Amino acid sequence: MLIGVLLYSVVIGFFNDYTDILHTGSYSVTFAVAIVMQVLTYLTFALKDFVVRWLRRRGGRHHKIGIAFSVWAIMFLSKFVFLAAISVVFQGSVEISGFVGLLLVIVCMTVAQRLVELIDRKLGTEQPETDPTPR
Repeated sequence: MLIGVLLYSVVIGFFNDYTDILHTGSYSVTFAVAIVMQVLTYLTFALKDFVVRWLRRRGGRHHKIGIAFSVWAIMFLSKFVFLAAISVVFQGSVEISGFVGLLLVIVCMTVAQRLVELIDRKLGTEQPETDPTPR
């Protein structure tokens, strides 16, 4: 969560500084938006995982279609929840250019988070030790 909040604050800061898609009044607001976005993202993925597990337990021949539709619906509709939550929590301190703008911000956040996870995984893998002495 901590790395996610820091990463989200950087992405939101870049969008605030270099685009008209998102505007925050100060860095404190930017950081608070990052916290709210991270919590909402966590809850969205938790809901998605819960629904997928529930549908898999039910089984049946149409469960794969149900899973695909449910995941799409949760991910799509969550963006409206994000917009509403930001609007309610920050009451005018944050301006987002709408659904497409929020979608672009979230896609950039997701790509950045995946890159950080990939780099972390690559740096964390152990390299086999080579023994310079012959046996």
